[in-house]
Amino acid sequence: MIRGLIVNPLSGKASGKGLKLASLLKAHPHVMVRVLENFAQLNPFVAEMAEAGVTDLFISSGDGTVQAIQTEIAERHAPKFFPRLSLLPHGTTNMTAADLGFRNRSVEVQADFIANRESRAIVARPTLRAANPRDGRVRHGMFLGTGAVWQATVFCQEVVHGTGLKGDFATFATLAAAVGKALFIRADPHDHKRIDRPYPIGLARDGAAVLDGQHLLLLATTLDKLILGTRPFWGGKSGPIRVSTIPYPIPSIVRWLLPLMYGGEDRGVPEGARSYAGQVFEIASKTPFVIDGEFFEGPVEGPLRLETGPEFTYVCG
Repeated sequence: MIRGLIVNPLSGKASGKGLKLASLLKAHPHVMVRVLENFAQLNPFVAEMAEAGVTDLFISSGDGTVQAIQTEIAERHAPKFFPRLSLLPHGTTNMTAADLGFRNRSVEVQADFIANRESRAIVARPTLRAANPRDGRVRHGMFLGTGAVWQATVFCQEVVHGTGLKGDFATFATLAAAVGKALFIRADPHDHKRIDRPYPIGLARDGAAVLDGQHLLLLATTLDKLILGTRPFWGGKSGPIRVSTIPYPIPSIVRWLLPLMYGGEDRGVPEGARSYAGQVFEIASKTPFVIDGEFFEGPVEGPLRLETGPEFTYVCG
């Protein structure tokens, strides 16, 4: 068994966790350690791991680097090279790792596990495969959104992260700002600076149209829980991809915010809220998309095709 470690030290506002982990493992004969000095090195590093026959690949980063590595493996190396992954939550945003990541946050424990321990806790999960972005680059992520999800992510990255907040704290601050504005400032659907405004969104599931019109947001995921431990999907998991849409306007944000975020599969929801499960979705949106923190545009013509990607195995401990 050969294990690999890829560290993106720029994730997490240079917290130093990844570099510390790399220093603890750099001399180990059965651990291949690579540290990104720039993102252009990522694909060559993955190719090195493939050539060496790495079986377990540990990733010290945030969501964006995980998405890039999954994409590179799935599109260029699978099935010949398809290692188990272990996600170390050392980034600015770690939503994927919060659900599928290594459970112990201690760098020393992580180093000892990588060097000496056998995997005992694993979980399998498929990716979301965004098949036809405008730039032609297929992406394999775990969370995708548009509408207010896109606008909120822009605000979080440009404003909230600038304050030094990250992770759940940054998400909470973004949510608080949006909710506060919705509660105390009259809604204005024509104010493009607001997160809470209507966005034209259409949706088809497995080839059949299910939704169209003005909505607040759309989110899609193969994760079981999202940031802040939320589960904004309901109605039963009859397929690997969960997609939910929230109407605009929400009749009462005070009444519906918590049920939408944390209720069960049989929860009550406001009129117009929808949640679906399936294998393939097509999403029509005039606003950009965000997948694991990375922005991209949908195709020039027609909807974005969102497919069930390959099933990765994640080492959690």
